[in-house]
Amino acid sequence: MKYILLFTTAMILLTGCQSASTRNTDSGVANVPTDIKEVSPAEAQVAVSKAYSQFIDVRTLEEYTGGHAARAVNIPLDTLSTKLDLLEKNEPIYVICQTGSRSRKAADILKSAGFNNVLNVSGGTVAWQAAGLPMETTSPHTPNSNSSKLDQRTQDALVSALADERLSQATYQAVLNKFPGSRPFINIIEAEKKHESFLLPLFAKYGVTVPANELDPAKISVPADLVEACKAGVKLENENIALYDRFLQFVKEPDVKEVFTRLQSASRDNHLPAFTRCSEGGGGGGRGKGRPF
Repeated sequence: MKYILLFTTAMILLTGCQSASTRNTDSGVANVPTDIKEVSPAEAQVAVSKAYSQFIDVRTLEEYTGGHAARAVNIPLDTLSTKLDLLEKNEPIYVICQTGSRSRKAADILKSAGFNNVLNVSGGTVAWQAAGLPMETTSPHTPNSNSSKLDQRTQDALVSALADERLSQATYQAVLNKFPGSRPFINIIEAEKKHESFLLPLFAKYGVTVPANELDPAKISVPADLVEACKAGVKLENENIALYDRFLQFVKEPDVKEVFTRLQSASRDNHLPAFTRCSEGGGGGGRGKGRPF
């Protein structure tokens, strides 16, 4: 009987431990899913120093403006599920909050939405600041008068790059207006929408005025069939590649070069092959979203 009692007691204790492991912590946040990676503030800082990184602070706007990790963009936790289209699923996303609790919730939301490379910054902004890592009190998209200036040629290159990316986006939208849901346009336009978001922080950092976007897809002429539209896509992507080739010959700033190189790579390695296949009568003209570009 004594052994039965001991066994029963042990099972109760074991069950209690297992239940505790699935309950929320004292902060009301569930334990971190095993497929969400935890990174230290120092590790995160190295990664997000790249010009094209995705680094989101899910605290409230008031907390964010009071001081946040450098380069973090504010998307409050309660709005995250409605702003997933601002994020690129194929790139790592670093998430931070005040102490690491809300960012775990945010990471869970992202994982559930199909983001497969989510990294939670352990200890949050408190740990980031305690580690002596750079902080900001302005948004990365707000011009900083103390930023170093670019020479005129590099400023012009930034403006031209933005104009070219906007032209591609407007042109592909015009095609989709005429041929709704057609591949590869439906895939590529999603990537094009992200390209502008890579460039805008550079305008802010270097105090370059962002020109108004006056392109209207409704006013852009579209070929009569999709094969011809894809040929136009080939032309646009080749021009985009050549544009960045010219810029990369004289741009000196590492972050500007990094973004230009990345955008050129997207055109050369993803968009151009897709449009080429379509222009040759293969892999284009279908409907719906296939693999992302």
